[in-house]
Amino acid sequence: MHKVSIKMIGWFGTILLIGTYALNSFGFLHSQSILYPVLNLLAAIALGARVYADKNYSNLILEIFWGGIAVFAIIKFVLSST
Repeated sequence: MHKVSIKMIGWFGTILLIGTYALNSFGFLHSQSILYPVLNLLAAIALGARVYADKNYSNLILEIFWGGIAVFAIIKFVLSST
């Protein structure tokens, strides 16, 4: 992937992660809503792509776990609403 593209994906993930955290902290986005883990998953995917491209494997592990937790939260939400 082109270096500029992967950097933009990384910045998108960073902004998304910080934005999600800020929205939750200030009461605009509740952690029990489906949107919260979805945004966290998207941020983890974007940041994971960036750190993988940089061969930053310790942070890649962090993003895998971050995304995994988000996936479980999404599954829990879907199963509880059926």
